[in-house]
Amino acid sequence: MDFCFAITDRHGSLRYFYRFGDAVLPSVDIAQKKAYTAAVTGQTTREFGKTAQPGGDIFGISVAIPQVVFFGGGFPVKVKGKLVGGLGISGGTVEEDEAVAAKALEVFRQTAG
Repeated sequence: MDFCFAITDRHGSLRYFYRFGDAVLPSVDIAQKKAYTAAVTGQTTREFGKTAQPGGDIFGISVAIPQVVFFGGGFPVKVKGKLVGGLGISGGTVEEDEAVAAKALEVFRQTAG
């Protein structure tokens, strides 16, 4: 499976992007949107998606902010409890994207301290 990997700063601005192998083209945009969403909300995209569903507190937010996404694969990046950015993975199923993101965050935490 080939994935796209996006990292933003805490404001959602893209700082790093890489497309592995032949990741499908929609994954390029989706990974970046997942990273953006996680950074600006401070939540995983899965968590954020729960409040954006019909009847949720922020239902319809995608009309005002079209770059947000509501499905798994985006995670906030924190250092010593402080939000520093967002990570977005796309290219597989939601579960695969989340597993790759979790592993990437684990490696980040080991190296960042």
